[in-house]
Amino acid sequence: MSRRVLAILLLIGGLLILGLIAILYLSGALGGDVEVLDETSAPGAEVEVAEGTPPPDQIPSPGGAGPGEAPQLIEVVVSLQTVPRGWQMTEDELAIDLRRAEEVSSNVITSIDDALGLYARTDIFQGETLTFDSLIGDPTLIGIEEYGPSSLIPEGYVAQAVPMDRLSSVAYGLAEGDYVDVMATFLIYEIDEEFQTLLENSATFVLQSVTPGGEEGEEAQVAETLLILDPFGRFETLPNGDLALITPSEEQRPVQVSFVLQGAKVVQVGPYFPPAAVAVPTSTPTPDPNATPTPEAGLVPTPTPPPPDVLLLAMTPQQQLVMKYAVESAANIDFALRGPEDGQVYAVENVDLNYFLRRFNIEPPIDYGYTVSPVFATVTPAPPAPEETQQGGE
Repeated sequence: MSRRVLAILLLIGGLLILGLIAILYLSGALGGDVEVLDETSAPGAEVEVAEGTPPPDQIPSPGGAGPGEAPQLIEVVVSLQTVPRGWQMTEDELAIDLRRAEEVSSNVITSIDDALGLYARTDIFQGETLTFDSLIGDPTLIGIEEYGPSSLIPEGYVAQAVPMDRLSSVAYGLAEGDYVDVMATFLIYEIDEEFQTLLENSATFVLQSVTPGGEEGEEAQVAETLLILDPFGRFETLPNGDLALITPSEEQRPVQVSFVLQGAKVVQVGPYFPPAAVAVPTSTPTPDPNATPTPEAGLVPTPTPPPPDVLLLAMTPQQQLVMKYAVESAANIDFALRGPEDGQVYAVENVDLNYFLRRFNIEPPIDYGYTVSPVFATVTPAPPAPEETQQGGE
């Protein structure tokens, strides 16, 4: 093949390549305008393409991801079940789920550790994304800010105020959220079944004395005397045959019976006070550490508040009714503090004198002719004598 023929073939091939490039450019395959077909356009019809429209492979995907990338997801904490307000969150109610990054705000909890031990401020539903506003660390704040003490009452319980003092309140060791057992002692008295009054009864006798008339036609004089025996006691015949009235030397001794109510929750110690208004903070000048404090004239020290004398307890309705009966019957009530993890109900017998004799195998003592009396010595210290004023430089 001659050089002339080879040059002609190369020229023809170059022209074919340039023509193919021109055809591809005009069809938009190499960066030309993209045809966007409208639903109403007929097949093969020409459609105008807006200037600056990017190719399909350069359109960004939703979710903030770049072209051809998957949307960014963030782990969030959700509730596995519906819990009521005041519920303390544990690992059993918490799980991790994924959310789009643009849907997660700074208020959303993203770690289970941040939600453990917190309390539900309101009812939380299954699958709900947890936020810092929906949980609270101190359950008492729920009662103070929103619901009052009722937010601390467990479901199925009711609350009642009962009196307490230093001894019955475990030396003022009770606090909100504690669980206690209520120990109550009743005093049972014997009564007259007909009168429904305490024994012993009293008795009134009418004694008549008749004075016969001295002369004929003179009527006899009758005098009446009232004799009241209180207490009445009983009549007994003595060994010598005389009739005697036996009366008690003291008032009736009651029979003590003690029982226990288990698993009561302390809702509040002391009276309830509504929360005070939040004061606007003011700037405080920095004190000089070298300055000597000057006492204010007429400054009255803040008095120490009196110890609480009332306790708000949450119990089952039946237990609460028994508690009401005990309070109104002036029973002796004490509280036993339970451990934080002790939710067991123990089998406990009511305690009276017969229980002591049977439980500890106590035999009633035999009769003695003598006894021992304890000796108590009461010593009242004398007030110290005032110090004598030393004179003459002594």
